[in-house]
Amino acid sequence: MNFNSMKTLLSFFLILLFAANLNGEKKRKIKVACIGDSITFGARLEDPSTDSYPAQLQKLLGEKYEVTNFGVGGSTLIRKGRPTVWNQLPKIVESNPDVVVISLGTNDTCGMGTCGNRKYWEYIDEYEQDYNDLIDALKSMPSKPDIWVCAPSPMVIETPGLDDSRIEGLTIRKPRLQELIGIVKNVAKEKNIKFIDLNTPMDHKPELFTEKDGVHPNKAGYKVIAELVYNKIN
Repeated sequence: MNFNSMKTLLSFFLILLFAANLNGEKKRKIKVACIGDSITFGARLEDPSTDSYPAQLQKLLGEKYEVTNFGVGGSTLIRKGRPTVWNQLPKIVESNPDVVVISLGTNDTCGMGTCGNRKYWEYIDEYEQDYNDLIDALKSMPSKPDIWVCAPSPMVIETPGLDDSRIEGLTIRKPRLQELIGIVKNVAKEKNIKFIDLNTPMDHKPELFTEKDGVHPNKAGYKVIAELVYNKIN
């Protein structure tokens, strides 16, 4: 093989290598895992796959990101919940995300006579330790993700159509949620991770919540959550 042939062959291999690297860069997306309950899943929406907050967050972040919705209806942070986020942990670990957004606590306010036979508030003393353990588990993933913890969206008693029993239940649970938010803030500080307030900006805004519900946002409310998260993690 003469010099010119070797030069041509080398150039050809360099082009292939460049193309392979370029293709790899195009395919590599920043993975975002949204962990939560039915509010993360997109309950009360006609199409959660397009209008849930993770779906709307995907639109805001664009093609360089891959957002996965790990929201499960009824999910708790407390291990003793049924269901609990701990059931989802193997799937989350398998996805090996670069960014994790956690919004949990709404269902953990159930108990002591609210939400039927669910008993989670009875274990409130375990909430902080369970949250710390979850953060430690996520931090141990190979991707070493950037972790954000959220103050869950509020319970809005002013929402139209709430019956008396719903108002009574939410009136009891709303202060409990504020107590949990205080714990979430402590966890964020102790673990040196970032905090997103989804509660204060949406409180007392019934136009953002599903009528006769007062807990689950409507499409406009889910959009506000997506924007609040986007403005922090972008």
